[in-house]
Amino acid sequence: MDTGGFKAIIDPKDEFHLQAVKTWRKLEKNKAVLVTSNYVLDETFTLLRARCGLKTAIDFKKVLAASSPVIQVIRVTVVDEAAAWHWFSKNWSKLSFTDCVSFAVMKRLGIKKVVAFDRHFVREGMKISN
Repeated sequence: MDTGGFKAIIDPKDEFHLQAVKTWRKLEKNKAVLVTSNYVLDETFTLLRARCGLKTAIDFKKVLAASSPVIQVIRVTVVDEAAAWHWFSKNWSKLSFTDCVSFAVMKRLGIKKVVAFDRHFVREGMKISN
């Protein structure tokens, strides 16, 4: 689960909101276990606070706590952080360091699908869930 995926589900004004809600319902129906990282949550809390307000960010934290069997939070390792530099230093994109860390975590865990709206995940060989 990427930051953009979380925001799109939560923010009805997000351009991808309807698509994200549809994807979320499909994942719920299939009883999917979603994986995210503490870096993605950090970025998501900050983005929600900036774009949707503090209350939305706090409400998201509560929803996340209630969803713990469905959303697994992976702690980023020092090895993940080091591996992220492989992508961060590339010239082809202005990736956030969090996205680069997500690539490293996904590679480490063998994750091939992502709930996101950033095309750079596809460029790295991942499939966007929709």
